Amino acid sequence: MRAPKFQSLLIAAAIALTPLATSAQSVSWRMQSNLAAGEPGYESVRVNFVEALERMSGGRIKIQLHPVGALFPVQEGLEAVGSGIVEVAMLTGGYFAGKLGPIATLESGVPGAERTAMERYAFFYNKGFIDIAREAYDKYGIFYLAPHLSPSWDIISKKPLRGRADFAGLKIRSFGIEAKWYESMGASSVFLSGAEVYTGLSTGVVDAVRWGSPSVMLKISLNEVGKYYIQPSPMPAPNNNFLVNKESWASLPDDLKAMMLEAAKLASLDYLARAAALDAKAVATMKAGGIEFVQIPDAEWSTMEASARTLWKEYAKEDPTLAARAVKLMEEYLAELGR
Repeated sequence: MRAPKFQSLLIAAAIALTPLATSAQSVSWRMQSNLAAGEPGYESVRVNFVEALERMSGGRIKIQLHPVGALFPVQEGLEAVGSGIVEVAMLTGGYFAGKLGPIATLESGVPGAERTAMERYAFFYNKGFIDIAREAYDKYGIFYLAPHLSPSWDIISKKPLRGRADFAGLKIRSFGIEAKWYESMGASSVFLSGAEVYTGLSTGVVDAVRWGSPSVMLKISLNEVGKYYIQPSPMPAPNNNFLVNKESWASLPDDLKAMMLEAAKLASLDYLARAAALDAKAVATMKAGGIEFVQIPDAEWSTMEASARTLWKEYAKEDPTLAARAVKLMEEYLAELGR
């Protein structure tokens, strides 16, 4: 099947940026995603990372991609990649806050920070946050290849949430700093796996779910059990990540390393492009089905964002090394953006 024109242009751009092959070395690796097969994020990795790498390298990089849970539980991802159970994985930093500390949460994105994926891209690649992320994962025998930039992670609820007062008494599926943020407004947080969110919302285990963008919500039918879609997004610029076993990475020749770095960027851009079209259709479908899109007023949202920033700034005190550097970098970056 021919790649869509946009994907072909992205692959051509990556090839142009990649050095000519300097070695005949080839590798065959296994990879697990944190997403199910068929999801837009999974497909972006399959097409513009796995398949693109094989084309760019002339068959010298072959990666066998597996869906979430196929090879290891996502919560054991650090150990799975670091020990070489898989050579590469796509995971989410927030899962590992208990092991890596606050830097894990800062790496996957925090509320009250960037508002667009391009702002997040600039923070990683132009401001140097990727170097801090690499230091954090190195001690686990992992090379942090790149962020996998994501469309927004949103809230769908059984109750309208029009301001911080409406969070009082709310039971919401969340984790990490988001959970602390909601709790600071009077909510209680409940962690549910992806397989549990629909049932949890439908049975009242939770009143609201912070999950994904509109198309992701629609795909697992959360619009059937939650009637209010809350805006703005609490996480407008999150990311998953590409993690590579450190020894496997070190064994690659420089040209294959360069290809992997560029392909990871392609996968992010493709994910955002796929999601934009799918989310627009999903919003129309949900509105036609009676879902109310609730907009928290700007002034109220600014107050809520400020309280979120207070929480993640505390990370600098918890970890005076990596987290402190990351928080300082973020504060400087937001000041440049006028926030």
